[in-house]
Amino acid sequence: MSKLLSLILMTVGILPAYAAEPFRVVLTDTEQNIYEETLELTGSDITPDGPASWSVHKYVLHGDEQEGIDVIDVNNGKFSFTVVPTRGMSIQKVQMGDFYLGLDSPDKILINPKFIKLQNQGNLTESKKQFSEWMVRFGPKLSNDITSDDEKIESLREEIGLMPASQVEVVVEREEPYRIKVRGRIDRNLMNGAKLELWTEVSTEPGSNAFQILDKITNLSTAEHEFDMLYRINFGIPFIGEGARFFGPAHRVTPIDENSASDVSKYDRYRRTADGLSEQVYCVQLWADDRDQTEVMLHNADRDKAISMAFSNKQLPLVALRKKPADSKDQYLISLEPGTDFPRNKRIDHEFGKPAKLSPNQSSSFIIDFTLDASAEQLGKTQAKIAKIWAGRRTKIDTSPEVSAKASLKDIIEGARTWGPAYTSWYGKPAPDFTLADITGKGHTLSDYRGKNVLLIFWATWCGPCLQEIPNLIELRKTVSENDFAMLAISKERLDLVKYFVERAKINYTVLIDQNNLPGPYNTINAIPSSFFIDPEGKIKLATAGLLSLKEIKAILEAK
Repeated sequence: MSKLLSLILMTVGILPAYAAEPFRVVLTDTEQNIYEETLELTGSDITPDGPASWSVHKYVLHGDEQEGIDVIDVNNGKFSFTVVPTRGMSIQKVQMGDFYLGLDSPDKILINPKFIKLQNQGNLTESKKQFSEWMVRFGPKLSNDITSDDEKIESLREEIGLMPASQVEVVVEREEPYRIKVRGRIDRNLMNGAKLELWTEVSTEPGSNAFQILDKITNLSTAEHEFDMLYRINFGIPFIGEGARFFGPAHRVTPIDENSASDVSKYDRYRRTADGLSEQVYCVQLWADDRDQTEVMLHNADRDKAISMAFSNKQLPLVALRKKPADSKDQYLISLEPGTDFPRNKRIDHEFGKPAKLSPNQSSSFIIDFTLDASAEQLGKTQAKIAKIWAGRRTKIDTSPEVSAKASLKDIIEGARTWGPAYTSWYGKPAPDFTLADITGKGHTLSDYRGKNVLLIFWATWCGPCLQEIPNLIELRKTVSENDFAMLAISKERLDLVKYFVERAKINYTVLIDQNNLPGPYNTINAIPSSFFIDPEGKIKLATAGLLSLKEIKAILEAK
């Protein structure tokens, strides 16, 4: 045994060595006032009977803004990774031969959080340049960076990545599979009384091409608190270039904004984008197997290098896929972000039933298994595993942004430019019933559609704004199931004129003819197009006067 290791065994405080007891060395413990600046461990010293040589090297960076950063390099004999305890136990880089995962270059500077200006509680004034790691965690308290009007929420989106671990240890199993673990604890006490503890563990087995992240969040406070967890995993040159591709069992893909929506059909490919295009973000929900496990993969253009991520669809049900233009000056070109929610407005996530909550002393765990494939053969096997999870199931691709789909009616009305609210005194009241015939003579009674959302559209063939709205309505009918949603367009014109127009315009929704038989408030409409949104209980949710976009119609249908 080396002299250095002997010194560590004498001074650091290692658990007694029983036959199967794992080797454990504490590097940092703020409660016990323990701090070890350096550490050198090798497989020949700790696991001489192990299948491969391995090493763990802990050191401190010096100079400029990286001064004082603790770094732990783990080499399992096949590949290496670097953990940064000073920066929330993030992973700076991963390397297996010429397969490098990191940002910009292997010597990218890390900035000590003590040199970063903070504003409020977790908000950053210089955030964009502060995260240069391959993997950084967001959370555990509300990773969303937009707050609602009626509720002030701390923006703690980059919280973990700027918090040093209060306890750090290296644990090595002395028996097969001789797993090497770097563990750290991060404590977060919030002004609202939340006390959240995160234990994180990055581990690997000697000689393998895989590693695992295991995180456990515990609510140590006396009240229930919301939490979330999101892992941003960044990929850049040389791994990512034109032709690189994401492969995963996508259940639903939703662009986060209009810029992303313009290219949603190619969400899974990295390609050079036109000048002026900014970051594109896609919210991906995944299919899983019968054990709720799922897996995704990112591979290079040559299909000879890939990294896959396997995790529980219950623990991390949502994945954000970010893409930057090829000439971007930012550090990454693609990032994958498995998480408990999407990187969106907190109010919108509440509409989806998120973030999750922890009762007092309750814990929630997250496990991600990473595998590095460095050959076309290995890549093909991983792709086959993912395809088996997919099992030929359909992917639903949304053509408009989700970000507006769960906004409140108040926000939608305030954002309107080509229409305004109408008949406000009727909101929440039962929609008066009526029966009208369609252009084929079939009768339609409004109350027969109870249990569905109903959109009434009052229009005319001579109305310019009505003609502008018709393509949106045709597209709406194509994309929303008739099992859940009814569209009834009402005209007061002659039957033959309306019938001829419907055929020429290829209108695919129900068109009714009103012969002045409608009750109020419908019989008082004096501006078209006008619309009534009626909920499944038959109550008027919103009435509008003016031209509605497809995006606005969908947002109103989804809003509460």
